[in-house]
Amino acid sequence: MRRWLVLTWAALGMVMAASAAYQAGFARVDTTPPVGIPIPGYFHKRVADGLLDPICAECVAVSDGEHTALIYSVDNLHLSNPFLKTAFSAITEATGIPRDLIYIHSTHTHTGPTVWASPAFTEEEQRLVRDYAAQLVKQLAEAGRAAVADLAPTKIAVAKTVCTGISAIRRYRMKDGSVRTNPGVTNPNVEGPLGTPDETLQVIRFKRTGAPDIAIVNFGTHPDTVGGTKYSADWPGVVRKTFEAGVGDGVKCLFLNAAQGDVNHIIRNPPPGRAALARADIHFHMGRAVAGVAMGVWDICEDIPDGPVRGAVTSVRMPSNMPTADEIKWVELFDAGKKDEIPLGSMEIMTLTSPGSRVRTLRNGPDHFDILVSSIAIGDAIAFAGLPCEPFVDIGRDIKAQSPFRTTIISCLTNGAEGYIPSTKAHQEGGYEGLSSRFAAPTGDLLVAAQVEQLKKLNGKDESK
Repeated sequence: MRRWLVLTWAALGMVMAASAAYQAGFARVDTTPPVGIPIPGYFHKRVADGLLDPICAECVAVSDGEHTALIYSVDNLHLSNPFLKTAFSAITEATGIPRDLIYIHSTHTHTGPTVWASPAFTEEEQRLVRDYAAQLVKQLAEAGRAAVADLAPTKIAVAKTVCTGISAIRRYRMKDGSVRTNPGVTNPNVEGPLGTPDETLQVIRFKRTGAPDIAIVNFGTHPDTVGGTKYSADWPGVVRKTFEAGVGDGVKCLFLNAAQGDVNHIIRNPPPGRAALARADIHFHMGRAVAGVAMGVWDICEDIPDGPVRGAVTSVRMPSNMPTADEIKWVELFDAGKKDEIPLGSMEIMTLTSPGSRVRTLRNGPDHFDILVSSIAIGDAIAFAGLPCEPFVDIGRDIKAQSPFRTTIISCLTNGAEGYIPSTKAHQEGGYEGLSSRFAAPTGDLLVAAQVEQLKKLNGKDESK
């Protein structure tokens, strides 16, 4: 009898949560650091000497009246795992929101500041980085608090469409059978691309009462169009600015970069107008195109029913990509000044021989790593699937295809920074990303399975029970 009562009250609680109306809030902080901080993203050191456009962090708070989730987007290449651990604690202390309902995404701009100190930095650079990281933690905590304070009644609506001609597969099979990343837009030795981009664009609209609406825009490709030594949010920053200006009415926009590990802006044999664009202008073109497509569906988003807000974070063990005997030999040849004897392209050689390369760091193990997968669910209609890495587009496709949610938002570099994780097929094909990944080939399939299992548990459709 007692057990029946417990189950009845639990069921009643679920019904009450499911009927709760949503609330949503928004906050944005300018996180632009001082000049002098190194900019990560390439194989050589760059130090910021100016600013092209502001570096920001946005936070959307979503509540069902009982539970509140915080969804962040931060202009950064990636936030290191130690940084995130500190940030989670600070955000929980500031807001009372538990760890499994905090979702922090890095847009992966290649012109954002470093948040981890490196031995390669000068003492002054290390001091600047440490000070900036500490300040950013405080700003993220404050953004969470401000987003919660901004909560207003809302209806949530969704739309899905495609944005074509912006993202391109960057891995190619060459005529000699090798695999190369970015072999050149007119390279005659290219046989063809290894895959197709995922051109899906998704929009979530928070239609608030008594407050401006909020948009979350989701699309995936590398933000590496600006280059140089000046801070910039790259094309995701243009998406936000263009969308907010175009829709008007005070609307706020947060951008989440989807699966982007094997896609970027470099299109082979582009149309004349695109080919004529200077590198400095490509991010404007891309951001405006993505924002324009998102605006095209803004007024026809479909409402979803109310339901509970919930989250999950799961630790998953993945096999490490231990170096082969050949790879060890190639690094030894490089160190001996015999680079010309290595049968690889220049990008692959840099990947294997850099000071922090997989070959150097994994020569003596370990044989596995534990990584985190994260999800936030809104009712039974929307799920955010956060991958702590740079996943290939097929990983995102597979998760969306198997997800029990009507709308599944994939975001890269979320709640972790584990580098490239190619799909299993792509890993076996070879190339720069697989050479640099510290995870072995099966990890792509294992990551999909772990994320889908988590989504099914949140949706109440876990088949393992």
